[in-house]
Amino acid sequence: MTIRNTKETFGVGIFSQNEVDQICDTYNISFKNNCFVFGPPKTDQQRLINQVSFYLANGNQVKSREILKSLNFTSKMIRAYINDELALQKNHPKDSGYLKYKNKPMPKEFIVKGN
Repeated sequence: MTIRNTKETFGVGIFSQNEVDQICDTYNISFKNNCFVFGPPKTDQQRLINQVSFYLANGNQVKSREILKSLNFTSKMIRAYINDELALQKNHPKDSGYLKYKNKPMPKEFIVKGN
């Protein structure tokens, strides 16, 4: 008899409206087309995550990987995040911000302020 150690990464059930509202308020995101969408960035980490989306829209996966690595993402997490973001940008270019970011300068609210 073999025992396998499995981990679930996705929920089994559907979020209730109260759960969605709580998650949206806690993490500054919204819920659109069955996806959580980041709101305007308030912290440096949120600005960096938005930069990842910007760089992916402009075809720069190397810079996106560097940013995610600086946020302590593991290699597996980085690969999954980039694949998910690219799929979202391909399937929902308007909602993902792809059309807003492609071949345009980085929005000022995404820039991390230094010392």
